[in-house]
Amino acid sequence: MILNLKIKTLLFSFCLATTSLAVAQTKELYKDMNAPQHERIMDLLSRLTVEEKISLLRATSPGIPRLGIDKYYHGNEALHGVVRPGNFTVFPQAIGLASMWNPELLYEISTAISDEARGRWNELNRGKDQKGFFSDLLTFWSPTVNMARDPRWGRTPETYGEDPFLSGKLGVAFVKGLQGNDPRYLKIVSTPKHFAANNEEHNRFECNPHISERNLREYYLPAFESCIKEGKAQSIMSAYNAINDVPCTLNPWLLTQVLRKEWGFNGYVVSDCGGPGFLVTHHKYVKTPEAAATLSIKAGLDLECGDNVYIKPLMNAYKQCMVTDADIDTAAYRVLRARMMLGLFDDPEKNPYNAISPSIVGCEKHRQLALEAARQSLVLLKNEKNFLPLNPKKVKSIAVVGINAGNCEFGDYSGTPVNAPVSVLEGIKNRVGDDVKIVYAPWSSSISGYEMITKANFPNGLKAEYYGNKNLEGTPKVRTDENINFEPANQAPDPFLPKSPLSIRWSGDLVPSVSGKYTLAFATDDGCRLYLNGKKLIDSWHNRGVQTDSVVVELNKGEKYNLVAEYFDDGAEATAKLYWRVPDVGKKALLDLYGEAGRAIRECDVTVAVLGINKSIEREGQDRYTIELPADQQLFIKEAYKANPNTVVVLVAGSSLAINWIDENIPAILNAWYPGEQGGTAVAEALFGDYNPGGRLPLTYYRSLDELPAFDDYDIQKGRTYMYFENKPLYPFGYGLSYTHFDYKNLKSEVSDDAVNLKFTVKNTGKYAGDEVAQVYVRFPESGIKVPLKQLKGFERVHIGKGKSAQVSVSIPKKELRLWDEKDGKFYTPSGNYIFMVGSSSDDIRLQQVVKL
Repeated sequence: MILNLKIKTLLFSFCLATTSLAVAQTKELYKDMNAPQHERIMDLLSRLTVEEKISLLRATSPGIPRLGIDKYYHGNEALHGVVRPGNFTVFPQAIGLASMWNPELLYEISTAISDEARGRWNELNRGKDQKGFFSDLLTFWSPTVNMARDPRWGRTPETYGEDPFLSGKLGVAFVKGLQGNDPRYLKIVSTPKHFAANNEEHNRFECNPHISERNLREYYLPAFESCIKEGKAQSIMSAYNAINDVPCTLNPWLLTQVLRKEWGFNGYVVSDCGGPGFLVTHHKYVKTPEAAATLSIKAGLDLECGDNVYIKPLMNAYKQCMVTDADIDTAAYRVLRARMMLGLFDDPEKNPYNAISPSIVGCEKHRQLALEAARQSLVLLKNEKNFLPLNPKKVKSIAVVGINAGNCEFGDYSGTPVNAPVSVLEGIKNRVGDDVKIVYAPWSSSISGYEMITKANFPNGLKAEYYGNKNLEGTPKVRTDENINFEPANQAPDPFLPKSPLSIRWSGDLVPSVSGKYTLAFATDDGCRLYLNGKKLIDSWHNRGVQTDSVVVELNKGEKYNLVAEYFDDGAEATAKLYWRVPDVGKKALLDLYGEAGRAIRECDVTVAVLGINKSIEREGQDRYTIELPADQQLFIKEAYKANPNTVVVLVAGSSLAINWIDENIPAILNAWYPGEQGGTAVAEALFGDYNPGGRLPLTYYRSLDELPAFDDYDIQKGRTYMYFENKPLYPFGYGLSYTHFDYKNLKSEVSDDAVNLKFTVKNTGKYAGDEVAQVYVRFPESGIKVPLKQLKGFERVHIGKGKSAQVSVSIPKKELRLWDEKDGKFYTPSGNYIFMVGSSSDDIRLQQVVKL
């Protein structure tokens, strides 16, 4: 009787549970905010067809109306501000943010970026009114935490520099700021990229470096590890390149063994754009898209950017039993989990981020934050005999000259600012008002050689008409382009562009900087035509490989010429770029060949020469082949110095530059990087002493490429970075001067069970209040293997008033004192005597102490 009762009770409970489950399914459990997350996702998966699940695994995922699921477009960018749609606050480029050495401020900046994203998303009817691919506002492919191991790499400006510890700390701060701190909801999905060892542009689709596991574990992977384990990033982007013969896109060791099993990653992996397709076309690792889909999804790639392989080929692979339901369900589960964490299946009123007002975009608080970031990113490289700061009471006139003086260079992956951007010229003018005469000379180059025609010579931009066919027919999509530099395979995903076949017509005013004979060169992969003032100069309207057509024309300085350039692409590698070679003016009166700069320099007390580079030299898809300034700028600054030795050089660039002659001769050098929308104000404040520069270099400045291994040699131990470079650099990692002086003393150490705790005193002994970045390096015990000369393990940026002192404490966990044992396949902390070094840069060690562990 008792046994029968138990059986009846169990049957009743089973029936009740079954009934409850049926009710829950009827009521769509995935919409129940009170149900456990896992059960909600599983319920949603159970309602999806295999076709619908596969549709989730693409960057431009369409909606599923029958289940009330909206479209979801991944892939916007936010390295230093939201890129699109519309205008946002533009902060300094990532390398400039790194030079702040201030994770707390970077967290504030990243929080502002994600606030602006949510504010715009809310403005666009919570994303429903946002229709452009790669332009939605809940997923950002940022930050870039690849190591800037070689100064030639074109994407160095997007990074946090050459050091894995610094990059990891900054990456974590950025990820946390993007994703928010709500216990239930993500504000934004952050996607650190490109996993891993992405470091060359010229061959990035098929690059295959061979890297020891020790180098990977100690140098190329730690910043990613920090972003995942500490930052809790919910997405990560795989790299185009292979590592040790296995492309990252389908590398199970990288995407499953290391990322998920060792680091505990529970988010989703997205490919770099087009990556799965390149397994066939560039790596030639597999022969078919179906094989690429199979190996990628089984390796742990959940989402494709590119809308190619994870559509029909993945379905074909499924139908051929190459891919299982479990493979697709696993990937779909991970992608849906991120959407659920964003609150997309919940009552919108319950999500606090849905209350962020669109008015926050470009608000005054964020403008001020951009200014503070620009200030803290400035690095004073030289200040001979206290040439700076300038005294406006003693300086009566200033010549502001150079290629980057009157324009605002933001670098790659940059949005358009809400607030009017401030150039160095405008910043100086605003600072001195009528008290100092400012003479500006627009840049004019004098050196022969082809160079891309930049926005400086298209003052009103170019009307760009994009057609969805190769015949310039129908109604085009229209926008304004800065210049003609069309190469989508090597540039950021652009939702504006129609797919090939396509054609483009650019038209606008071309204004030369000097008079003489110019050679116009139009480099395209397919057809092109070029007109000047209605006259057809180039006519090559046919299919072909990449070729350059050129024509010589006589142009007058300052005159407007109506330029029309037409181009069509029929597929394959789309390229259209317009170059010119400016008149060769010989060797007479060299300085006077740079427009009005010579006159300005000679008549003024001081010259501020704003030199550097831009996206025509360094960017995604383009490496540098020299680390010197362009030849015309090198000649210019030498002639400018001859005319007026009272010269300050301001560098606007995203990478290190071998400015050896400038360092030897020019009395003051200020590195501004790409300083964002408020950069000109910050530079002016520093030049006149309203702000005391305190930024530090996040990478080494070398004197010559001759000092470095080959670009494709990834062995960090062969003299790369401050950790293994034994020569004297031009400027060392961690370097930066101040208008004041700091003394270090009283280093004390204490060893606990899990950390080494250091304390020391920093005193400001100079005449200005200022920021000091106290840095802690370690030298490992001698153990018979090659170890870094020193390695950063802690830092603190502190503001110290004139004559004041600050007590600085840095705690270094023992687990951070690690080396990789390739034999045992694990990290270990060596026993022995460690040397802990405290100083103002990697080459300026003030205190050190031996600690036995």
